[in-house]
Amino acid sequence: MSEEAVHEMASDPRTGPTSPTSPTSPTSPTSPTSPTSTTSPLRWLFFGCGAVGGYFGARLAQKKQKVSFMVRKETLRVLSGDGVRVRSICGDVHIPRKDLDQVMNTEALDKESKFEADVIVLACKAWEVERCLKMCQPWCGANTLVLPLQNGVDAFGTVRSIVTSWGKGRPLVGWCNIVAAIQEPGLIKHWAANPPCIYCGEFEGAPTSRTKQMESVLASCEGMAVSLEHDALSKCWEKFSFICSTTAVQATAGPSATQDLIPQVPELEQMWRSAMGEIIAIAKKSGIDYQQSWMEKRIPVLRDAIGATTSCSRDLWAGRHSELEDLLGSVHRMGQEKGVPTPVISTCLRALTVRDQLARRATTLPIYPMLEGQKILGTICNHQGQQLPADRTLAQKKAEEYLRPEWYVCPMTSAIATGGQCEVPEGVQMLWEAELGVVISHSCETLSPHEALDYVGGYCMVLDLTGGNLGFESMKYGHSWTRNKCQNTFKPVGAFIPASVLPKPESSRIICRVNGKTVAEDEISKMKFTIAQQVADASELTPLRRGDILLTGAGSLGPLAIGDVVEGSIEGLDAKYTVSATLAGEVPKCSPAPLAPPVKSGDAAAGRESVN
Repeated sequence: MSEEAVHEMASDPRTGPTSPTSPTSPTSPTSPTSPTSTTSPLRWLFFGCGAVGGYFGARLAQKKQKVSFMVRKETLRVLSGDGVRVRSICGDVHIPRKDLDQVMNTEALDKESKFEADVIVLACKAWEVERCLKMCQPWCGANTLVLPLQNGVDAFGTVRSIVTSWGKGRPLVGWCNIVAAIQEPGLIKHWAANPPCIYCGEFEGAPTSRTKQMESVLASCEGMAVSLEHDALSKCWEKFSFICSTTAVQATAGPSATQDLIPQVPELEQMWRSAMGEIIAIAKKSGIDYQQSWMEKRIPVLRDAIGATTSCSRDLWAGRHSELEDLLGSVHRMGQEKGVPTPVISTCLRALTVRDQLARRATTLPIYPMLEGQKILGTICNHQGQQLPADRTLAQKKAEEYLRPEWYVCPMTSAIATGGQCEVPEGVQMLWEAELGVVISHSCETLSPHEALDYVGGYCMVLDLTGGNLGFESMKYGHSWTRNKCQNTFKPVGAFIPASVLPKPESSRIICRVNGKTVAEDEISKMKFTIAQQVADASELTPLRRGDILLTGAGSLGPLAIGDVVEGSIEGLDAKYTVSATLAGEVPKCSPAPLAPPVKSGDAAAGRESVN
């Protein structure tokens, strides 16, 4: 299961938001330089090949460094076959498998060959640091550098404590500046922060010769920069205060509160400044030399970050595991320990906790698909032997020929609650189908059938109402089912059925009634593709979110007339789970907007002018 991972930009607070290649201060990042041909490559072990590990690992391998990855599942399969790819504003790169050192399975490390790494790079999420670092111990030698690249400050204490307990290796302070994401396993897309930069330094004292050697290698790489910090903890706290306060405002206010909007809305800016002040007070109580001017230099950074959001905010909105506890949670805890009040951060933390706990499965709450879901995915002809009416059969597609589920996608705005009215477009002949809806419990993508049912939170009955004379003819030419399936009110949705109420849906029957008369009794066991197969296939087509509904198809369909009442239920279940709808009167057609006349080739200039 792939998961987006984006790390935010972190400009130098002492010089302002300068370019990573700008030599404006002693702590400015080192620009790429030509490596010496006599230098032996270092052995780098990256735990993780997400946005951070994949990008920086690929850039090092591009410079002939010996790069190994610890990965799992689909990423393991892709890297073992095709290596790692990067699509970047700094230049694309493909590192084939033969140019990587080792690709190791994190779920079978006891079988992997051991070597002494020169640098271990922790490219996992903050909450995974302890577990992931301990897995790296066999590859840590006496002189191995351990470089964490997480958001937050909690991880540094964990890394330092664990490495010290080993009696070998040297922990560093580290973080990075990159805006990138996993486009698919083994493929990283980088679209901002030019070039990406790694910031690092010692916990105490001046950089050692080993750290300087690592810096030199990083500086030699294309498409990235490095900054060796002499006051690394203070610099990291500055970034932490910015990311944490920005996340608190954004995640709580919602996706519309992009970073550039914060200084434009007085209420949001005041909230952001208050959150920053709380973190700065904790930093000073912790002995960090935080300069007040650094906060003011972050305001231009916000203004320039047009459309930007923090990775933690996006993870929370998408229902993925987030760094909420490592960011806002750590501020709340440190505030209590240091006696520093944190009213803004603590309030935001409480408001966002339910989202985070749902993503981590730390709490169980009812699912409300029409409120939480984003979309409905429906399957076509999923029951064995089912055919569309003879005059509407797709030209060269019969149900028995489908080798995988055939999907159409509806926005949740097509849905109405049970008992509502379906608005029939003028002149449209409606058809009924009663189907079992599968309700997704947690965000997921690229699932296998084996793990798919772990992401099913329950079910609901759905009436898949179809405009029978809309679009079937055009579908012979490969057009979509959108016009006849996805119009407003075409998907009445029943009450949520917990999985515990319907533990074995395949052994049930779906009953459809029109005006109280039974018109269909379909056995769910006759579906061509199982529920697990459908969930897995849909998750490969598009990321699924909590509350999304997958329609499993129907074995029967038939005509409806204005005024008809149609019902769908599961035999033996309480009537409260029945879905019903009434076909309301016809809605007049809207006159389409007139199309602009085509521009002739001789009028090209006039055509361009009219666009402006």
